[in-house]
Amino acid sequence: METYCKKLDGIICPNCTFDISQRLSRTDGIGQVKTSYIKSEITAEYDSEKISEQEIDALLGKMGFPVGNGRQNLLSDFVGLLVIAALYFILTYLTGAVNVPTAAEGMTMKLVFITGLLGGVHCIGMCGGIMLTQHNALAYNGGRLIGYSVAGFIFGAVGSFMSFSLNTKCAVFIIAGGLVVLIGLQMWGVPLLRKIRPGLASPCGFRGTPFVIGLLTGIMPCGMLSSMWFVAASAGSSLKGVETMLIFGLGTCVFMLLFGLIGDAVTRKYNKYILKASTILIITMGLMLMVKGIKMLL
Repeated sequence: METYCKKLDGIICPNCTFDISQRLSRTDGIGQVKTSYIKSEITAEYDSEKISEQEIDALLGKMGFPVGNGRQNLLSDFVGLLVIAALYFILTYLTGAVNVPTAAEGMTMKLVFITGLLGGVHCIGMCGGIMLTQHNALAYNGGRLIGYSVAGFIFGAVGSFMSFSLNTKCAVFIIAGGLVVLIGLQMWGVPLLRKIRPGLASPCGFRGTPFVIGLLTGIMPCGMLSSMWFVAASAGSSLKGVETMLIFGLGTCVFMLLFGLIGDAVTRKYNKYILKASTILIITMGLMLMVKGIKMLL
């Protein structure tokens, strides 16, 4: 076995490294593969009698990660930060999403839906592959919506017995926004957060019908989903909690259903661009939620 070690262009998100490692490791003649997002570098063991270095170069180029100097990674990070700053101010101006609400107003359903819409691309990264294996995106997402609604009923009922002051509502927005930002930074590839990257929860490995699988993954531990449980609890009633989680779930279904319809073609060719865009949007929305909570304190 010989060692193949080169810099690659085209790596713009951590998911790129997973895609490279998984696809190369399935190639005859290639052994252990390690790909670094931070360094934009690949190291692999290969059998020169079965595959040549030039053939590996060609395979990587066909995948969209040609051999180069690895600078595209840094460029995409810099451009992404500029886009986050621009989107934050543009969305704040256009939607007024960080205007100070009254203590009783809480989180508007429009903002709940937008949060779900942007979070839906994160759902693709977490459980999109599971959905594709079920071969029934409608049934799978129907199960997710039921799971979300059940969670909303429970947390809304708990919230009806608790008094949510203005400070509590502020904390909900700040915590929820902070969790969303952390998820976005983890998807971005921040080294410390990638080290604590969680695996898929046990329900994802359960065998059953698409509806049941969707129902179980709809209540799986997830930072973004957990943050919405806080919001559902702050709604103050079981029905409002159901409404909050259902609208959030409907928002996530937009991209999940599109992903299910387009399928594997999007995963291989465009997935890295979708995930990079979703990372930018998720961080932006998290910042907006945090600012909303901070402004409520002032």
